[in-house]
Amino acid sequence: MSSPAKTGKSETLVEADGCQIDLRNPYLAALLAFLIPGAGHFYQGRTNKAYLYAACILGLFFLGLFLGQGRVVYASWSPEDYRIQFPAQMCVGLPAFPALVQAIVQSDDEEAGSGRGRLSPARLNTIPTEPSEWKWSEFMAPPRDLNVLSQWHYEGSAGFELGTLFTAVAGLLNLLAIFDAFAGPMPLPHSPERRKKS
Repeated sequence: MSSPAKTGKSETLVEADGCQIDLRNPYLAALLAFLIPGAGHFYQGRTNKAYLYAACILGLFFLGLFLGQGRVVYASWSPEDYRIQFPAQMCVGLPAFPALVQAIVQSDDEEAGSGRGRLSPARLNTIPTEPSEWKWSEFMAPPRDLNVLSQWHYEGSAGFELGTLFTAVAGLLNLLAIFDAFAGPMPLPHSPERRKKS
């Protein structure tokens, strides 16, 4: 791990591989890195890492969303479709927040009795007959019933699974970026002989 510099200037100043880096407020940097990948590093003045993290993490997330036809990021805790991938997807931050909003709206609809609540296994078709129509109002919303979920899998084919995987991996990568923004870079391992020379 990076070690605090012995200059006495700041507790947030760390040294890694001969470079001194001011982490500024590491808690704020970690929060910014969670909300928007790369934002915490940009706040710390580590712009190269900020651009790299933003491009890689957001690129992977939106590629997965594209492969899954915009349907692979949603929050569902029903026994019929427990979306275990969502906590990992949520680590991307703001780009995954509409799924939380949609989940809250769905739970409110369930309490009001509008029928959008738990997934219903009734009338489950094995093969969907018509392509479903994509609507902005259902962006990152959980499927209404198991028939809709089956149709998403049928229409997306392997893209649905790949999109789910890509968006979850993007969130897990952002966890590493958040840790880097909070604790600073990890120094390269050096042999004892090289350490003595430096």
